[in-house]
Amino acid sequence: MCKQLAGLLWVVPFFVSAILASAPIQAQGTSMFLLDLPGDRVGVRYSHGSLDRAVQVQDSYDLLVEDFRSWTRAKVNLVILLLSREEWLEAGLVNPYGMSEAAGGRGLALPSWGDDATVELWRGLLGTRLPTQPDQPMRGTPEQTASLAVADLIGAIDAARILLRASGTRGDQPWVDGLVSHAVVLSHIQNHHTARLPDVRMAFGDLAKMGGGAGAHPLSGALSANTLPVRLWFESQFFVGAALLSSSTCKYSAKAIFKQARKSGGLIQAADLMAECPELGTWLSSSFKAE
Repeated sequence: MCKQLAGLLWVVPFFVSAILASAPIQAQGTSMFLLDLPGDRVGVRYSHGSLDRAVQVQDSYDLLVEDFRSWTRAKVNLVILLLSREEWLEAGLVNPYGMSEAAGGRGLALPSWGDDATVELWRGLLGTRLPTQPDQPMRGTPEQTASLAVADLIGAIDAARILLRASGTRGDQPWVDGLVSHAVVLSHIQNHHTARLPDVRMAFGDLAKMGGGAGAHPLSGALSANTLPVRLWFESQFFVGAALLSSSTCKYSAKAIFKQARKSGGLIQAADLMAECPELGTWLSSSFKAE
C-alpha cells in the first residue's frame, strides 16, 4: 500500500498537466500519450483507440455537470482521463483497474475498456451477475461493457464530490457530503436516465449485502474505509439516504438542497436536511452501527 500511495503522489503532477493541456499530451518520464476531447463542462483525455468511449463518457458526465451548474449556479467543470490497463498501472493509481479514482483536483480517472478482469472485479464486489446493458457494447462483450457501466456509476459519485468541493459547497458534518453527493447523482439519473434506476438500485443493494448489510459499520468509518468492499458499502448506505430524500415522503431534491445552501453561504446543514426529511433520523440509526 505504501508503494501505491507513493505512486499516487507521483502521478498528481501528471494529472494536473493533463487537466491544463488542450492538445495531445505525453506524461513526462512515462510512455503515456493521451489524446484530447475538449469540452466546456467536461474535457476528456483518452487512450488511443478509445474515442467512442470518450464521446459516450463526455456526453454522460456533461449532463451531470450541466445539472450541477444549474442547481448551484457555480461554473465548475471536470477533466476525465480514460486510461488503458497498462496506463493505469504505470500511473500508480491506488484503486484496481475497473474502478474510478479521483485525482488532481478536478480530475477523474476511468478505465478505457472493460475486459475479463474488470468483469471478475465487479462480480466479486457485487457477489452476483452484472447489471444488464441494453446498448450494444462498443468494444468487448456485453459483460465487459456492463463492468464499465458500474465503474461509471461509482465515478459519477466521485465526480459529484469533486464538483461539491470545486463549488465551495460543503456539509456541516462529514456524512452530509456523502449523502448530498448521492442526491446529486440520483437526481441526475431520475432526470435523464430513469430506465437505469432498477440496475442502480440492484447494484447498491448487492454492494450493501457484500459489505455486511445495514448496520454493519459505524458512520465514523466512512472517511477511513480501508478496503474497497467497505468503501462501497458506505456508498450503498448513502444511496439509501439519497433515495429517501427524493422519495414521495420527503420530496427534497438536489435542486432544493442547493437552493437552501445558497442562503447559508454554501453550507448544507444536517439540521436543515432533518427538518425537510425527518425520516433521515431513522436512516442514520438503522443504516450505521451504533457507536
